[in-house]
Amino acid sequence: MTGYEVIGKGKDAGCKRRRIYHSSSASEAGRLAEKDGTIVEEINELPPDPPTERQLDYARDIEIVVPPSATKNDVSNLISIKVDKDKPSTARHRSFAKLYGLETTNYIGKKVLFDQIKWALSSPGRENDLASWFTYRVYRGLVKGADDAPIKGPDDEIIRKISEKLAANQSVIKSIRRYEGRDIIWFGEFTTKAGWVYTGGSKRTIAYKEAESALKEELCFVRRDKNDSQEIDEPWDSYEVTTPAPKSPGCFTVLIAIAIILASAYLLA
Repeated sequence: MTGYEVIGKGKDAGCKRRRIYHSSSASEAGRLAEKDGTIVEEINELPPDPPTERQLDYARDIEIVVPPSATKNDVSNLISIKVDKDKPSTARHRSFAKLYGLETTNYIGKKVLFDQIKWALSSPGRENDLASWFTYRVYRGLVKGADDAPIKGPDDEIIRKISEKLAANQSVIKSIRRYEGRDIIWFGEFTTKAGWVYTGGSKRTIAYKEAESALKEELCFVRRDKNDSQEIDEPWDSYEVTTPAPKSPGCFTVLIAIAIILASAYLLA
């Protein structure tokens, strides 16, 4: 968490206030100050703390090479990746955090990053963002994490359209909030080539079922052929997706039209 100095006045007495908050973003620090009864006038980000000797000693003990310019948060993230057997986050993952107003380090692990996003979006008033993030993660599972999937992020128009409906359903929002952030890196069980079995978020919840159903209704999904496999760095279900053109006929209608054309060609042959 980053330190922020919040300057303002007390809502009741009007006295000048200067308080320090540690949060994921400046906006979050401002919200914390407002909850404390402060009329926020200015928010200043504090310089990052240097790593402690205890951190550096522990990092050396578990064979972590600490960059010379690393901060306390950097070293904490490096240690977390090692201890939790996490994977380093990518620039793409960190861009999602930035989209939601979170500040991260370049050394943050994927599990911790997803936990932070989920924690931030679980705040009251961010139901649409929470639903869009969850829906996008379900989508990533359906497309097997493919790099060439047409939808690139949770701010996509289709994802937003679906998430607005899901956010209006309190049962769905309660269901999403029961997930841990790292649970939605993937869903269901996954067995690695080495035989290790990992369990992600449940596919049996109302949140998952509603998001999956809405995505399948909005998009045309087809099963990927078993021989059409690709190397990916995450476990996913066996679906690929194509986004239909606006106002195009449904998948079933297209199949009927193709069948009619083939039958006509056969009769005329």
